[in-house]
Amino acid sequence: MSLVITQPYEELLVIRLNRPEKRNAFSLELALRARDAVMTGCRDYEGIIITGEGKVFSAGLDLAEIYGFKSIEDARRYFSAIKDLVITVANCEKPIVALVNGSAYGFATELLYFVDQVVAVKGSEFSLPGIRYGLVPVTPAFAPYLLGMLRSRFFFDRDFRLSTEDALNWGIVHKIVESVDEGFRVSVELVRKLRSIPHNVYLEIKKLMISSLVREVNDRWDELLNTLAEESLKPEVRAKLEEFLRK
Repeated sequence: MSLVITQPYEELLVIRLNRPEKRNAFSLELALRARDAVMTGCRDYEGIIITGEGKVFSAGLDLAEIYGFKSIEDARRYFSAIKDLVITVANCEKPIVALVNGSAYGFATELLYFVDQVVAVKGSEFSLPGIRYGLVPVTPAFAPYLLGMLRSRFFFDRDFRLSTEDALNWGIVHKIVESVDEGFRVSVELVRKLRSIPHNVYLEIKKLMISSLVREVNDRWDELLNTLAEESLKPEVRAKLEEFLRK
């Protein structure tokens, strides 16, 4: 079974995260395959739509895989692949729209900061629950640059969630739809609208809004990834992950 399903739709590439039995959680392999699919879309198509198979966009990081790390090298390899996916999305010179077809948790919410537009099916939830397992957000830009310091403090609450309407008010989501079918139509329209902007203008705006964030936090990001790798192997974190996996 392919972890990522790619499907051309006219001039666009639709990318589907395909681990429904794991709620589309990002394993190392899924992160790498998603990165490669985005690279293909950026090179060969006029725009990209990213969505998930099943009833969830993505549960975020694969906590079972993190629990299974045997060495610091395993951890660094995994978190580096996650970073590579984000950088590939942020630096794509074609429009990328995320269609959130169900809830987005943890890293899946963070990934949405780096696409051009987000369409969400009504009833989807958004949260960063990793703090309850001892894992900080993977992308260091999220708090001061994208959500604002006051709002980001809500994520200290381990049970904090955003509804679809809240996510719209916070700027994480741009449009709310009633169904996946409607969401797909809206996503296609958004990509085409973005493509109608003169390309040089589009690229300059994208560099100012998204790509510049990656460059600005790159040194801090490497430091964060090392911290994440080290923390993921600590006994107290592994104990929390084990408790979660037993449930």
